[in-house]
Amino acid sequence: MQASNPSVEVDGQVHTYKDLCIGSDASDQPSSASTITCEARIAGGWVRDKLLGLPSHDLDVSLSSLTGHQFALFLKAYLESDRFSQTKLAHEIAMHLPHRGPMGTIGKIAANPEQSKNLETATTNVLGFDLDFVNLRKEVYEGTHRIPVMSFGTPLDDAMRRDITVNALFYNVHTASIEDWTEHGLHDLHHGIVRTPMDPASTFNDDPLRILRCVRFSSRFGYEIHSDIRSCLCETASDGGSKAKNPSTAELLRSALLNKVSRERFGIEVDKMLSGRDPFRALQLLSELGLYKVVFTPPPPLIQRMGTSSGGAQIDAPADIPDENVALFLAACFDDLLQGTGTYADLWAHIPHDWLDTLRTSPTAASKQRLIWYALALFPLRDIYVQPKKQKEWAGLETISKGLKLGNRNTKDPVACLDRAVSVLSRPSLDRFKPDSCLTQRSTIGLLLRQSCITSPSLDVGLDNTLLFALFCDLATVYDAQNDTLDKDSAINIIDEYARFWAFVRDERLLDYAQVKPILDGRQVAEALPCEKFLLTRVLPFVVAWQIDHATMDAPLAERQAQCAKDLHDAWSSGHLIPVSERTQVAKSKKT
Repeated sequence: MQASNPSVEVDGQVHTYKDLCIGSDASDQPSSASTITCEARIAGGWVRDKLLGLPSHDLDVSLSSLTGHQFALFLKAYLESDRFSQTKLAHEIAMHLPHRGPMGTIGKIAANPEQSKNLETATTNVLGFDLDFVNLRKEVYEGTHRIPVMSFGTPLDDAMRRDITVNALFYNVHTASIEDWTEHGLHDLHHGIVRTPMDPASTFNDDPLRILRCVRFSSRFGYEIHSDIRSCLCETASDGGSKAKNPSTAELLRSALLNKVSRERFGIEVDKMLSGRDPFRALQLLSELGLYKVVFTPPPPLIQRMGTSSGGAQIDAPADIPDENVALFLAACFDDLLQGTGTYADLWAHIPHDWLDTLRTSPTAASKQRLIWYALALFPLRDIYVQPKKQKEWAGLETISKGLKLGNRNTKDPVACLDRAVSVLSRPSLDRFKPDSCLTQRSTIGLLLRQSCITSPSLDVGLDNTLLFALFCDLATVYDAQNDTLDKDSAINIIDEYARFWAFVRDERLLDYAQVKPILDGRQVAEALPCEKFLLTRVLPFVVAWQIDHATMDAPLAERQAQCAKDLHDAWSSGHLIPVSERTQVAKSKKT
């Protein structure tokens, strides 16, 4: 174990928890196991974050001689004992937490080696901290069996079986010291390196999800992926020289990631990447490590049911899906837009500042950014559809729901809106929206913004992120992926077109009407017009259009309603609103 022992600041609650761990030592409990002593170590993320000066509230506690559930029961018994009730700590807890006890309900999560969940875990909440209790582990593989036999291990055994070295540090609550059993953790923390404690293939075979965790931590902290990991996953020599071909290792690891890890765990890691500090770096790393299509492709067997929207050839494997080069270019553009620096930062000088501000600093900015990152990540699937049942569905949505197991309301539905809005908002030259007999240019655009794929606040979908994604899709048409070049003149023309559209919407205050309620309801429209009921839903938008075009009319509501009804009646009588040929419902013939 590395001798270096940096100090770690232990705040009041964790210091209290440290006292509880020592106080609830199994040797003090009346049981048949009274001779057992148990060392408790806080492991992993809390130690890492404390050394980095970051806040951390979730604690993983590793135990030397008890399972997590056994220790949690001992801790609960201690907190309910007369011995504890007489301590100063008990009185402080009673003072600050008068309406609840110091410890919540104990949950037990069973091990599931088939899904690479190898440890039984006890979970609870103590003094406001979420705690996971697990025993120090040692894994032994017998014969050719893939599933290991679990047994109690030493701190070294446990540290070497963790995902990366900076997550394998321990804080010993008994000695108040940092323990670096891998002898690389403190070094890698200082130098910004993501490295596995053992050789990468062994670490990833133990739990293939660790492949994605390496990517996530690298993008989160700005760390470099160690050359051994790149060699393992990219099949290149660790010195960056000639290729050391070993396709079986890399391909088997990718296959294990797809088939051995539960989709829920898979999706959690990906979502943390795209919601994290540097989603663009995460996408770059997934591409560099040959993982992009593993992550952003519908899972088997859906991939055998894919085809293009134009009726092209059947897609039988991820290799048939377009490469992610264009997606990475668009992601770089988005990253430059958010950061205000980078290769394409000069392009965004043409974007109105108020548009940028909604995406950078508004209360919903983080959520809207996340949706754009997903839409960009899934860009290679834009023209590809899956037919899981009778109806075809965009392959990107199947990737979200089946491949990543993310929710409909927070991910699938809003990303679907961004995808659908492209066909409505693409190349939004103001010349597209010409006035006609019933609608002005202003009301035409105002009604456009009312479409649910453009305005759905409950999904964090609005003109700011839908218009930007449509802009990205148009920029893709002037990007040469083969030569990695952008036609900047054409790109600026496209951006200027979008900027003028945004400015028109802003100056005309059209977003005020994106959700406004019509001043006439269906009953009032039916009274004003001699139209059948089935036409009311087609007429009501013209009520909103009238409101948009008469925004400056300063009159009581009743007067405005009367004028709106009169104008609609006149338009209807002149053959406008709805073509005369469509005003009568054709009765369906009954089957004989």
